Amino acid sequence: MTERQRMTGTVTARPPAAAILRVWAVCLVRWALPRGAEPGLRHSASTRQLVLVMAVTEGVTAFVFSSVLPPAVRPVHAVCEVLVILAGLGLVAALLRHPHTVDDDHLTLRTGFLGELALPRAAVRSMAPAVRTVPGRGPRPVPGEPDAVACSVEASLNVVLALDPPVHLDLGAAGRRAVTTVYTSVDSPSGLAAALGVPVRGRSAPGR
Repeated sequence: MTERQRMTGTVTARPPAAAILRVWAVCLVRWALPRGAEPGLRHSASTRQLVLVMAVTEGVTAFVFSSVLPPAVRPVHAVCEVLVILAGLGLVAALLRHPHTVDDDHLTLRTGFLGELALPRAAVRSMAPAVRTVPGRGPRPVPGEPDAVACSVEASLNVVLALDPPVHLDLGAAGRRAVTTVYTSVDSPSGLAAALGVPVRGRSAPGR
């Protein structure tokens, strides 16, 4: 097997809206079952917290609003509100049930419902804290850095990984490229570094 083949990563594109809704529904059901937490490294804490707050707020305001509606439309309003709240909880469940994972061969950066990025673990040489915002969601190129990609639910990123040798990725419409830098977000950067067994470099300069 050649070096180029060993250092080829896999990009899973964002699924269509119907598939995303199915992921939310399945994850919500599994989340409600009495099972242990999904093994891996959690990510997107700020998104989870924000959506949970919005879901709780929606439930409170829906109850208040329903009290002033005509009785005939209250059942329809209740069904709509329940669907909205379940969608929010499904989103949170999808994030919790799709953590980043590290095994003997791969580092897989997951988003739950927006695609994922699998990298050869052997190519990850170091990690550093980062303060960076990259527009978009899921696996995507980084503006101004032709050898960099980002993979996250949030636009705000807190970790940068250095790859050596470069990993060849197919980003679909963005084309194929040899990547030496990967930006992502993780709730515990120290946990990711420990799982990878790589050194943690100095703080990365903030991106524009």
